[in-house]
Amino acid sequence: MKSVKDLIYFDTEKARSILSQLNQGLISEISRAFEDETELSTGIGFDIKVIKGNIGGKGKEKVVQTEKITLYHEMLNALEKELINSNILTDINEAFQKGGKSFNNYMKEIPNMSFIKANGWSVFEDFERFKRIFSNFNDVQRLIFQSQLDANPELKQLREQLSEAKKTANKNKNRNAKSKDLQKIKIIEKKLDDILKSQTDINLFDEEFVRRVQVFLDTFSPKRLNFRLVPLDSFSDFQILSNLKSQYIIDGDFENIIYTYGSKPNIRLSVIGIITSVPQQIDVRVNPNDEFLEYDDNELADVQVFDKAFRNVFDSFEEFEKFFLPSYPKISVSPIAIYREVIIKENK
Repeated sequence: MKSVKDLIYFDTEKARSILSQLNQGLISEISRAFEDETELSTGIGFDIKVIKGNIGGKGKEKVVQTEKITLYHEMLNALEKELINSNILTDINEAFQKGGKSFNNYMKEIPNMSFIKANGWSVFEDFERFKRIFSNFNDVQRLIFQSQLDANPELKQLREQLSEAKKTANKNKNRNAKSKDLQKIKIIEKKLDDILKSQTDINLFDEEFVRRVQVFLDTFSPKRLNFRLVPLDSFSDFQILSNLKSQYIIDGDFENIIYTYGSKPNIRLSVIGIITSVPQQIDVRVNPNDEFLEYDDNELADVQVFDKAFRNVFDSFEEFEKFFLPSYPKISVSPIAIYREVIIKENK
């Protein structure tokens, strides 16, 4: 079945590694393409600016970029073909539709799968973007709702006072005097917010709550970029979660994905990758910390006591990390490629 793919994300290093293993080395055509590319740069992830500096010209730059994308498509098609020939790629949509099994029985087969392909509704979750929007959310609301009250004389007077207070604080070098200026600014800002709350529908977050959310995300999900896909319309709780690496976004910037497809695309996208986590309803894993269950602390050597304490701390961290990890019946996939696929129908 032929198709045309609009690549959004492609992990070239993972694709090369898998192709190499399946073919006992990269297939000759792709290998030569990489050799040719290496002559122009340091490797697969070369910087277009470097190419431009070496050979010059915007026209040439576009040609190189086009050739790189063409190479990616060839790699993806070759990889998918090899995975199918090796009988280790499962099309999630096709397997469910043709399997004739209930959803629960189908879920029991997921742990036996390795590489999967799935198509469905999706959403991109950029935690850095979320933190940026969340931290500026109150100020954005103030900007919007204050514009509705431009004619309010009290509001206008307070805004002038706020502007003057900020100018004074910026000029003041004395620490104690500056502290008083900052306190005055907070008082004026609160008065402004009180007017907005009394005369508009504004809903402001508590600033301390905003700070704590940022600390939590900075600690447990720094620079996290998620892709979430629902392959089965009838079972929306079955989802595929993928953590993306920014360097493998084809357009080079996640904002370009937002501008092109939106953070919640209204067109079905596809993902191909290897399953990395399949949570079960009943966790059957053996916990390494169970080795301490048979002993009291006074029976353990000093080194073992410290070891147990530190490992319990790591266990407590895991409870927080569960907020960002899949839970049954969701699964996690290390993605090789994300793309929009257009199937070419054969003429009869």
